[in-house]
Amino acid sequence: MRMILPPDWDSPSPDNDLICEKFVKKVYRAGNDCLRYRMFAPDKGTGAPVPLVLYLHGADAAGDDNDIQLSMHDIGTYLARDDMQRRHPCYILAPQYASTEHWSIQYVKDALWKLVTDTAGSTPDIDTNRIYVYGYSAGGVGTLRLVKEHPGFFAAAVSICGATGTWGLDNLLKIPLWMTHAADDTIVKAVYRTRNDHVPGNLGSNDIYEWYKKRCKEAGAGAAEMRYTEYPAGFMKEHYGVNPHCSWVVLSEPSGNEVWEWMFSKRLGG
Repeated sequence: MRMILPPDWDSPSPDNDLICEKFVKKVYRAGNDCLRYRMFAPDKGTGAPVPLVLYLHGADAAGDDNDIQLSMHDIGTYLARDDMQRRHPCYILAPQYASTEHWSIQYVKDALWKLVTDTAGSTPDIDTNRIYVYGYSAGGVGTLRLVKEHPGFFAAAVSICGATGTWGLDNLLKIPLWMTHAADDTIVKAVYRTRNDHVPGNLGSNDIYEWYKKRCKEAGAGAAEMRYTEYPAGFMKEHYGVNPHCSWVVLSEPSGNEVWEWMFSKRLGG
């Protein structure tokens, strides 16, 4: 069943379909389970090792067509654009879970992890010190979960309008992480804590960042870099004419390139 979207949801740019065609359709099989995904391969150029980027879609792109995870928004194809590839050639994995699934379901997580590790291990020109993950909404949730469950694997992560539970938070201190969120997002909130509830069951991006600042102050130096960008209430409507939840549109255009430049600058061990 398709997610019912508000009328002010964002739409892809006119040239997005052409970029989608650069992603090859594949199916990864792990035992009795399978995971549909698309894969983008960069021009080989100098032949030097290049990063691998894992992109996780939101609930609005769930399905079994192996298409809408890229064709619905620009956020999944942005790093495959020619100008981005000239600066940062990379492989991109774009899996898709079914409408009855989620990134947190165990067999989906297992297949996803095997897909990433198998791809990294079987593609000679992937730089295994520069594997990144990003996602929006449910994909932002999935991004934070992956970082928690596999600390030390990814060189950096970007969570867009994501959230997470209170378990395993210290693992978020082990990887450079940049979160973005609109303050007036009502679908996935940036803030779940209240005056009377300082440890809510869910933590939005703002909650996580406030916890990070407190944790660093208590523990001193040693935590990995964490950044947070919050778009003020009304920003998404005023500047983009879209629902506040659609904050991924900021990172789907040159104005958001600071985040991507930051991500690609990170590598394991330095």
